[in-house]
Amino acid sequence: MLNKTIKALMTLIAISSLSSFAYAGSFGIGVSGNIASVSADGTETEATNTGTDNSVKSATAGNSFAFGSVFAEYNFGDSERFTLGVDYIPGKADVNSKTLSRTDASQGAYTAQDTGTVKANAEISDHITYYAELGIVGGVYVKYGFSQVDIDVKQTNSTGYGTYPDKTLDAHTFGLGYKGGFGTNGFYKIEGFYSDYDSYSATSTSTNAHTVKADLDVTGAKLALGYKF
Repeated sequence: MLNKTIKALMTLIAISSLSSFAYAGSFGIGVSGNIASVSADGTETEATNTGTDNSVKSATAGNSFAFGSVFAEYNFGDSERFTLGVDYIPGKADVNSKTLSRTDASQGAYTAQDTGTVKANAEISDHITYYAELGIVGGVYVKYGFSQVDIDVKQTNSTGYGTYPDKTLDAHTFGLGYKGGFGTNGFYKIEGFYSDYDSYSATSTSTNAHTVKADLDVTGAKLALGYKF
C-alpha cells in the first residue's frame, strides 16, 4: 500500500509540474461517482488426491456496488485533445455479494485431503489507475488506464485448511466518454468503462497445499466533476 501511495503522489507532482512546460494546457482536479459490477470465476485444485473425482472445484462470484474516487489530470493544448491523469478509489468492496462456503468429506473413490467447512470471500482495496484520454470529436474521448489493486482474502477455516495470501493485481481499463464544461473553470465527464484484471493465482499454506486461480472483470459507469486551473 505504501509503495502505491508514493507512486500516486509522485504522479500527481509530475502531472502538476507539466503546467510549467506545456503550452496552453490546464491542470484539473475532481471527484467522481461510480457504479460498477464485478464478476469472477475460478478453480481450486487439491495438490494430492488419491481418488479420481472432485479434485478440482470451480465457483463463480459477483457483486454490484457504488463508490467514489478522486483524480488529478493534465490537459494538453487549447482543445484538450490529450489528457494524462491518476485516479484513486478509497475504501473497500467485496468481490462477491455473499460469502462462499464449502464442506469437504471423503466419499467413494475420493479421499479428501482436508475435511470440514471453509468460508471465503475477497475484498478489493487501494485501487489506483494511471490513465490517458484521447479526444475524438465534439467532447467524445477514448480512454486507456493501467491499474493496481489489492486483493485481500477473507477466510474462515475449520481445522486443517490453510489460507491464501493477499496479492496486488494489475489491470487494463478501456473507456468511452464525453467531456464538457460548465461555469468558468468547471468540467464534467460521463464515462463507461471495462477493466480486465490479471489472474489471481496462489497456493494455500496448508500441509496438503491447494492452488487457486481466479479471473476478475469489472464493468461500470462514472460521472466526474472537476475544476481546472
